[in-house]
Amino acid sequence: MSDRSSVKWKIAVCCASALFGGESVGMCAAPKAAASQASPVAAQGDELPDPVAILKSVREMQASIRQTLQGKLRRGGRTVGYRMVMEGLQVRFEFPEAVDPNPQTVVLKFGEKESRLEVTNAAGPQRKVDFADEISGMGVSFEDLALRFLYWNDAILEGEERLMLSKCWRIRVRRPAEVRSQYAQVVVWVSQSNGAFLKSEAYGDNGLLLKRLTVRSVQSIGQATTLRQLRIETGRQGEEPAYLDVDGQAAPRTSK
Repeated sequence: MSDRSSVKWKIAVCCASALFGGESVGMCAAPKAAASQASPVAAQGDELPDPVAILKSVREMQASIRQTLQGKLRRGGRTVGYRMVMEGLQVRFEFPEAVDPNPQTVVLKFGEKESRLEVTNAAGPQRKVDFADEISGMGVSFEDLALRFLYWNDAILEGEERLMLSKCWRIRVRRPAEVRSQYAQVVVWVSQSNGAFLKSEAYGDNGLLLKRLTVRSVQSIGQATTLRQLRIETGRQGEEPAYLDVDGQAAPRTSK
């Protein structure tokens, strides 16, 4: 079987799942119940897979994730702890130590055509935010957490590239005309061996690099293989990178 034809059962995965958790082997893989089903991005012979279909599969698989994790955002000498509750098409980030005007709760809701977010500050009421806003000045925006580029259908498969000892598909997506975003286009690397998200680079209207997300390591939690560390870099020279660390499963909450 050729490398290209073998991808037909490996690509039907979720980038958000790849970042935050999933079942089976690799960064994340389809749940066992779905593994026997035909992939919507199956390649026929040496035919290359459709990049739009890959992104659609990425979105659909998000609904299978049910997991609660805890971790921290780090940048320089600053650390912000968080609790992440994954409930299928909704991911809730809780920042218990946040003070105004920083958000205490960020809820990402993934829909068929777009992701959206709701933010609650430390005082309680929801406040209006922009996807480009940073979380607690850590160099990580809501748009980065939402992986909004997965909903952009102007996508081309640029070819293959080796990354982290894995052969990857390199996909470029461009911002739709009706979408407001700080990013004009994003390049995404997806592993051919297990469908895992490994890296993305986002560029502005001037063609300059604005943000790079790189998976640094993974870990096993129960029967799931989950992100351990994600590195977030800006395109500004000399600026320290931020890290999204996943420390492990969060303890269940107890009622007072």
